[in-house]
Amino acid sequence: MRQAGRYLPEYMKIRSKNSDFLKLCFNPDLAAEISLQPIRRFDLDFIILFSDILVIPYALGQEVKFLKNHGPHLNSITSKKDLNYTNLNKSLDKISNIFETIRILHAKKNKKNLIGFCGGPFTVLNYMIEGGTSKTHSKIKAFIKNKREQANDIIKIVTEISIEYLKKQIESGANYVQIFESWAGLLEREEYIEFIIKPNQQISEKIREFSKHTKIIHFPRGSRKNYKIFAEEVQCDVLSLDQTYPKELPRYLREKGITVQGNLDPQELLKDADRVEEKTKEVLEKFKSNNHIFNLSHGILPKTKISNIEKVIKVVRDYETSR
Repeated sequence: MRQAGRYLPEYMKIRSKNSDFLKLCFNPDLAAEISLQPIRRFDLDFIILFSDILVIPYALGQEVKFLKNHGPHLNSITSKKDLNYTNLNKSLDKISNIFETIRILHAKKNKKNLIGFCGGPFTVLNYMIEGGTSKTHSKIKAFIKNKREQANDIIKIVTEISIEYLKKQIESGANYVQIFESWAGLLEREEYIEFIIKPNQQISEKIREFSKHTKIIHFPRGSRKNYKIFAEEVQCDVLSLDQTYPKELPRYLREKGITVQGNLDPQELLKDADRVEEKTKEVLEKFKSNNHIFNLSHGILPKTKISNIEKVIKVVRDYETSR
């Protein structure tokens, strides 16, 4: 969950010399270096590709910028006609440097597994319609309610390119792929089935057909009770969780052979070391009967102390050794 980023001084040093975030994502040497920074510092178990979920709107011809102290900014669209999308391969060519980054990481990863990723189709659509980050998400809610056909048209395109994007990542050396459906919690009932379940189902099925050995991680953040429906309907090797999920879910995942990933609240990492240790142990105990990849429930916050990251890692490794 943002292993490489704003809390690491070595990352900030590179960032200070590279103000254009998107260009940094498309610089294979620097993106590979950033991906490896937390591995060198902490010897974590997985390497995570340094990139961004909004490379997909960019590939589809939408203007994407990252503004200082603001975050992502996209020119808002209302239909697929607003996209410059005529050919899948041409669109992927616009972001082909990412595959070079993965090839560099594959050559340097030693025995580590490498995780590639993309945004979930609804989450990407959300940014495309809202034009960036939103507190109310009023535009996307109105769009899927009043312009359902246009919403499905764009979701279909995003799903199609996401599948091919992940295939290219796998071909380049990714061992796992993760689909971040970060705004799944905005939807309920039939909208959840239509815009969350079905596109993610399609991605998983196509990736499984393409590569039976690649592990698939899904993170439908904020799904609450719908986590169970997601796990029932979408093929996944790993299901990543935030704090709120049905109490019977860990048992269900254990019975289905699905690994749990999660779910320490990143806010806890801003507190004192004793509290960090206590909360880390709570997560480990909660999932001790499951196959479990320890993780955060969202990205590491900028003001997180490196000593607290080190504390978490030590607690997890000591716990594993003691079992």
